Amino acid sequence: MSDRPANPYTTAALARLVLADRARDTVDEAIRLVPTLDDDRHTPQELLLQALRVRSYVDRLVEAAVLHARENGTDWTGIAIAMGLRTESVTERWLPQEQRWQAGLTHPLRQDPGEDLPELTIPQAAYAPEAYAHDLDDWATRHLDPVESERWHARGLDTTRPVSGGLSRSEGETGTEPDDT
Repeated sequence: MSDRPANPYTTAALARLVLADRARDTVDEAIRLVPTLDDDRHTPQELLLQALRVRSYVDRLVEAAVLHARENGTDWTGIAIAMGLRTESVTERWLPQEQRWQAGLTHPLRQDPGEDLPELTIPQAAYAPEAYAHDLDDWATRHLDPVESERWHARGLDTTRPVSGGLSRSEGETGTEPDDT
């Protein structure tokens, strides 16, 4: 018995979906720093703390980008060159995350002794990809530049599925989804 919902996507597509989800989370956190109308209600220290929260989201985004690159065949040297770091530094920093990712794909739920509920060992987007892909489609449709939609439309792409429409499906999956209406 599998402990994960049905997954229609390739492992590389799951990594890309996690990257998209982390990018959305980062944008949602960063956007809070844009308006100035409430500045009289916030101290400069509060804005600094929000900026530090954004940095932690960016760190998670970079981790997802590294995992996505690895799932798509980029070696550690290629990642190191892209980051301007030594290969040893890159593998020391992200190899443990890659190993956790791979283990989580095999066993996405872990139940520790004495705990009532199991713990998710992979990002939620990788655990429930259909739901996250649909949610990210909606988010991206609301937030992306209309020029992008026009460009995709001109290429014959489904502009209502800017995230899920680009994810590779596992062999045997059709790519059709039930109509929500």
